[in-house]
Amino acid sequence: MKELYVFCEGPTEQGFCRQVLEPHLLNFDCCIHTIKIAHSRRHGIISRGGIGKYETLRFDIQSTIKSRKQGQGVLFTTMIDLYALPADFPGKANIVRNPQNPRPYCEALEQAFGNDIGDARFLPHLQLHEYETLLYCDPDAFAYSFYACDEAIAGLKRIVADFQQDIERINDGEQTAPSRRIIGLLEGYEGLKPSAGPDIAEYIGLAKLRDRCPHFSDWIGELENRIPAA
Repeated sequence: MKELYVFCEGPTEQGFCRQVLEPHLLNFDCCIHTIKIAHSRRHGIISRGGIGKYETLRFDIQSTIKSRKQGQGVLFTTMIDLYALPADFPGKANIVRNPQNPRPYCEALEQAFGNDIGDARFLPHLQLHEYETLLYCDPDAFAYSFYACDEAIAGLKRIVADFQQDIERINDGEQTAPSRRIIGLLEGYEGLKPSAGPDIAEYIGLAKLRDRCPHFSDWIGELENRIPAA
């Protein structure tokens, strides 16, 4: 069986990998191991979850890759938000960002990221703009994890209507990022992200997630292409 190691920003992404991504990739004879990314290294202790300095993330990924078995059947990837990347992230200082079309900027950062890690088995992925974008694929699915939330669902549908052509363009301002908009309408989501986030995505289903989120879908497609040849 092939193995895919996914460096995740936090427990929400780890839950998504276990509940949604792994069942799909089992069709390709591939199991998943999730690793919560290192945030900081200090006094002999590694704190994990969320991104601190890129240097810490880079060391964590490269060290993990080197420590895993060499040869065939092992791949590595990431599920990290584009939103709030550290200033020292590869390419961030010189790659021009078009807020109206963020995908080329995201892809250029991914390429710079992959070049910096420097291992052919590593496929970098940055989520546009963060994990919660996926949940806008079907606002009605929030009723799976929350009751009496019709008003919040209606609000989410209005947001989706504003980005009907491409929900991955929902912007990344401090108060307008996908997760902040959800929390503004449904306060309870903030405390339940690690469980509700994966549960809602699982309820929506991978096919619909891929249909509405083309950058995300391309990542899944590249994994599907690479795993058989690994």
